[in-house]
Amino acid sequence: MAVAVELEKTRILADALEIEKRVVTERLETERKRTALLTELAATRRSEAEALVKAIEAKNETIAAKDAVIAAHEKLTASLKAKRPSLLRRIGDILAGAAAVAIFK
Repeated sequence: MAVAVELEKTRILADALEIEKRVVTERLETERKRTALLTELAATRRSEAEALVKAIEAKNETIAAKDAVIAAHEKLTASLKAKRPSLLRRIGDILAGAAAVAIFK
C-alpha cells in the first residue's frame, strides 16, 4: 500500500514537472521571439539614425553651397559698386541722352 501511494505521488509530481516543462518551453519560445523583434527594432533604429545623419549632411552641404553663392554675389556686387565708369563712357552716355532728347523734341 505504501508503494502504491508513493507511485501515485510520483505520477502527480511527474505530471507537474511536465506542465512546468511546457510552461518553460513556451516562455523560452516567447523570449526568442522577443529577442528577434528587439534585434529587428535595433536594426531599424540604427538605419533611421544613419538616414538622419545623411540627411543632416546633405542639408549642411546645401547650406554651404548657398552660402558660397551668396558670397559670390556679394563679391560681384562689391566689385560692380567699386567699378566706376570711365569719363569717356559717362560723356558718351550724356551725349546719347542729349541726342535722344533732341530727337524727341
